[in-house]
Amino acid sequence: MANGVGMRLRLSRICLLAFAIACAAVLAVNAPIAHAANAPLPREVDAERAAAAGIRELTGQHIRLFTDLPLSPAVDELPAVFDAAIPLWAKYFELDERSVRGKFVGFLISDREKFAALGLLPEENRDFANGYNRNYEFWLVEQPSDYYRRHLLLHEGTHAFMQTQLGGAGAGWYMEGMAELLGTHRWQDGQLELGVMPASKEGVPMWGRVKIVRDAVKAGKPWPIEAVIEVDNRRQLDTEHYAWTWALASMLDGTPAFREEFRSLKGVVADPAFNDKFRAAYGPKWRLLNQQWAAFVAQLDYGYDFERMAIALQPAAKRGATEVSIAADRGWQATGWKLEAGKSYRVSAKGQFQIANDGEPWPCEPNGVTIEYHDGMPLGVLLGAIASAKPSEGDPSFARPLLIGSAAVIQPKSDGVLCLRVNDSPAKLGDNGGAVEVEIAPAD
Repeated sequence: MANGVGMRLRLSRICLLAFAIACAAVLAVNAPIAHAANAPLPREVDAERAAAAGIRELTGQHIRLFTDLPLSPAVDELPAVFDAAIPLWAKYFELDERSVRGKFVGFLISDREKFAALGLLPEENRDFANGYNRNYEFWLVEQPSDYYRRHLLLHEGTHAFMQTQLGGAGAGWYMEGMAELLGTHRWQDGQLELGVMPASKEGVPMWGRVKIVRDAVKAGKPWPIEAVIEVDNRRQLDTEHYAWTWALASMLDGTPAFREEFRSLKGVVADPAFNDKFRAAYGPKWRLLNQQWAAFVAQLDYGYDFERMAIALQPAAKRGATEVSIAADRGWQATGWKLEAGKSYRVSAKGQFQIANDGEPWPCEPNGVTIEYHDGMPLGVLLGAIASAKPSEGDPSFARPLLIGSAAVIQPKSDGVLCLRVNDSPAKLGDNGGAVEVEIAPAD
């Protein structure tokens, strides 16, 4: 009897298992095709009902965009902008463009109540300030300039692309930094370029990221890298957060020494330990990374030339070797001279080089050109700073460099490597030429 019951139970379990497998097979057949990262598909929007409420649909190959804004070329071309971004995003993240699946749905809003009445606002965040994204869907509030409207479209579009095609977007700072980096763009004659360093304030109206960083540095309150990577976008952020996350992403992506590690982070965007992976990726470069960050934010300006402004490393000075050549077409150059705290050093410079002012080449010497100034000091004058792991108040820093000219005495308060450069805009180094020959010796 017991064996009979056991046999029936085993048969029942086998039947139930077979039934479950059959049901799973049916569900798999009827389920939608899995999209990249298995992101939930966007809602179906009733275009006729939306039109009756004054919301029109703009359609592109990869997007349906619903807006209550009136007809205008700058608004109506937004689907073309978005479509142009898809292959650029795919290339940046090393994806095959043909693998990008799903159609994105965007909402560009002037009158929020119109969208609320149709249930087209995100229920979890109906009061978002400017933009919001959820997988294939994103929402944009109308902006005061055509440029910034496109920027916001590309910013939220970057979020949507990363979430749906990569399976995540990383820690808050990286998520926002990438959206800012790939939202900063150039759109001209139907051609789109992403990740540009704006050449001028006039070309990016209402953007303002450079000014925010410069103002903080001027006030003596620059954000260290550790403060930037603590940005948490699960709460409402302000433009200061966006400015600093953009700055860090831009420097890491634009500087050759850091680019490979930064772009490798796309492989860990779904990892809860993202920031630990970020720190580990740079490992022995961490000190150089912080030095470059200090130099970058201190001199950030429109048209900043990342490659020429990357700190150039000179070989460590050998005993008895006291001369080094400082190129006029580069930013800070680490001389290899390790200065000791409390000791005095005499730095002297000579030689003639070329520096350009608005494209006009001028002959120049280490004291600079006193009829033209940059950042309050003569154009072309030799400047010095100390790259120290523990900078002391009073040491010449990247934010407060020492004017060396043809000769100066330095007495550092902390140990560090002497860095030198000629004074010029970080956007105008490419038309300089020649070098300064510099010597250093104990002053006492």
